[in-house]
Amino acid sequence: MMAMKLNCLKKILPQAKLHSFQNVEFTDICYNSRSVKPGCLFVAIPGSKTDGQNFIGEAVHRGCVAFIARKKIDLHPNIPQLIVKNPREALAIISNFFFQDPSSKLKIIGLTGTNGKTTTAYLIRSILEASGKKVGQLGTIAYHIGSREIPAPLTTPESYEISRFLSEMVGLGLNHVVMEASSHSLFQKRVSQINFNRAVFTNLGRDHFDFHKNFNEYRKAKSLLFKHLSPQAGAILNKDDPQSNYFASLTRAPIIWYSLKSNAEVTAYVNNSSLKGTHLTIRLPTGDFPVQTKLIGQPNIYNILAAAACAVSLNIEPHFIVQGIESLTTVRGRMELVHTDREFSVMIDFAHTPDALEKVLTGLRSLVSGRLIVLFGCGGDRDRGKRPLMGKITARYADLVILTSDNPRSEDPLKIIQDIKKGLPKKYRYYNYVDRYEAIEHALNTARQNDLVLIAGKGHETYQIFKDTVKPFDDRNVVEQIIKTLK
Repeated sequence: MMAMKLNCLKKILPQAKLHSFQNVEFTDICYNSRSVKPGCLFVAIPGSKTDGQNFIGEAVHRGCVAFIARKKIDLHPNIPQLIVKNPREALAIISNFFFQDPSSKLKIIGLTGTNGKTTTAYLIRSILEASGKKVGQLGTIAYHIGSREIPAPLTTPESYEISRFLSEMVGLGLNHVVMEASSHSLFQKRVSQINFNRAVFTNLGRDHFDFHKNFNEYRKAKSLLFKHLSPQAGAILNKDDPQSNYFASLTRAPIIWYSLKSNAEVTAYVNNSSLKGTHLTIRLPTGDFPVQTKLIGQPNIYNILAAAACAVSLNIEPHFIVQGIESLTTVRGRMELVHTDREFSVMIDFAHTPDALEKVLTGLRSLVSGRLIVLFGCGGDRDRGKRPLMGKITARYADLVILTSDNPRSEDPLKIIQDIKKGLPKKYRYYNYVDRYEAIEHALNTARQNDLVLIAGKGHETYQIFKDTVKPFDDRNVVEQIIKTLK
């Protein structure tokens, strides 16, 4: 068990105001009062719904030896207190120090953007592993630490978990880490102590407007990944996304550009594409290289380009780049085909923003010889402005639209569907089922030869969040169950 004296924190938190200070020893750091054990240092971070300040009493009762907060607490005069302006930032600083700055011992590749982060991260990891690197991964689907795979509650963990996971990776002899950096984590300084070696930008569209005030604030949060890169690091930017110019203007790192539409260090052209896969040629600074991948659609071409550009920046040999791309056959819940014995196809995708849905639908439209049947919903307690936009986009590309529930949370699921419906053209024929199982059942029963059923919004998720409960629900498993009952 690690241990540290409270005196150490005076050096790394010089602005902290000290009360009842004693040089006690702490053996761990906690930010959730329920996980406090005797000997912990408790950091009272403010949350979106509750404030850790309100749970200091519980943390003291459970045995914390000191705490960090925004305001002095007079109820506990015998417990050392460090009062700071931003406890969340303090948590990142302390965690990094406690675990001995693990990111400095690893090459950390950060990815940010609205869509494509997860698939691009898996591609980069696959390329690095093909070249013989030992790679960890932190992202939306799971955290990969050596042979361990931990389901991910957050795209980017809290700073304490990041430092602990990275420390564990160092101990296991890993040398590279691929990490998705969400706008929340960048804004909240969860990754402020991470020494990013490379930063990759995918694209920027509308998302998280329930958290960020507007698009500019959202973009500003994303830009922090590039703003803090050192001149010895590297930035990988999408030349086809106009927001890349903003990021380029802020970074000190050398830039490698990728593009499908114009000249760049890394480009590609598609030879042929179908629902079975894509044959393309990627153009690297060292030449042209053919690639045969199971990944389909234009969004995945961009993901491949971003990963290849990152690999070029890391001086990975072209044959390893090709091998890594071809080795990745699918990513869970990302344009994932569900294998059935039927004459129609079923795909599951995480698309839950207007931009993501449009990219997926335009990518699929030319690959489907039958009808494109699209089933989706929108999350409750999230950006309501995107709902009619997603309805409008789906009506433009789909032959049949089925509206249903996503994660309604505290909202009325039917009200969410009504919000989506506002984007549909007048007299547009659609179906709606509040029950997601019934919606999927209808879609599969309706599908005919050569049709494609796209089930969008939840992707890899294995649950549905309602007002008072979380229920198990996996789109993939539901499809497989229903397929067995179809005549």
